[in-house]
Amino acid sequence: MEENKMPDNKTLVRFNVQNIKYATPSASGGFNTPVAYGTALKMALQADSSVKKIFGDGRRICSIVNDKGKTGTMTTNNVSDDYEIAMGRKIKTANGLAEIKQQKNVVHAIYFETCGLAEDGSMPIAKTWLYGVTSSRPDESFDQNTDDINESTFDTPLEMIGTNLQNADGSNYKDEKGNEVIVWQMTVTPDDANYDTFGDSVVLPKMPNANAEG
Repeated sequence: MEENKMPDNKTLVRFNVQNIKYATPSASGGFNTPVAYGTALKMALQADSSVKKIFGDGRRICSIVNDKGKTGTMTTNNVSDDYEIAMGRKIKTANGLAEIKQQKNVVHAIYFETCGLAEDGSMPIAKTWLYGVTSSRPDESFDQNTDDINESTFDTPLEMIGTNLQNADGSNYKDEKGNEVIVWQMTVTPDDANYDTFGDSVVLPKMPNANAEG
C-alpha cells in the first residue's frame, strides 16, 4: 500500500533580497570564505541569449540558441570598499583609500537570499549562488534636498559566465550528446539537502552519484 503523500507546498510569490556575500578565488583553485557585502536593495538579473533562425527552401529549418550567460545589476545602500579592493578597483594608500584604474577581471561567486510566501502561509527563504561573476565599477550619485534626507543607492554591473556542472567525482559532466553543461546560478529552498550551510561556502553544482541508492 502506497503511503499518502503530502501535497506540494508551492511558493506563490517571491520578494526582497538580502544577505549578499561574495567569494573570491583562492590560491588552491577553489574559493575563499564568503564575505558579507552589505545591505541590499535589488538584484536584477537578465538573460543574455538570442535565437538564430535558419531558413532553407522557403521555410525555417532550424533554430540555434546562442546563450551567452547572464548580466545583472546589484543595487546596494553603500559601496563595499573591501569588495572594490578585491576586484582591483581600489587600493589603500598611506593617505587614504584610492580609486584606481581597473586592470583585471576577478571571476568570483556572489550569494544572496530572497523571501517567499507559500500556499500554507509560511515564508521560506531561497538561497542562491551566482557563478563565474565579473563586475564593473559601481555608479554613484549623491543628492541634496532641503525638505528631506535622500539616501544614495549604488548600482554595480554584473556579468555571469557560469561554471561547469560536475559529476559526483568532480569531473565535468557531459550530456548524452557529449556537451558540457554550464550553470549560471543555483538555488536551494528549505526542502533541499545541506540547505542550512548553503551560504557558508561556495557550493558548486554536481550531479547525483549514479551509484547512490535511491
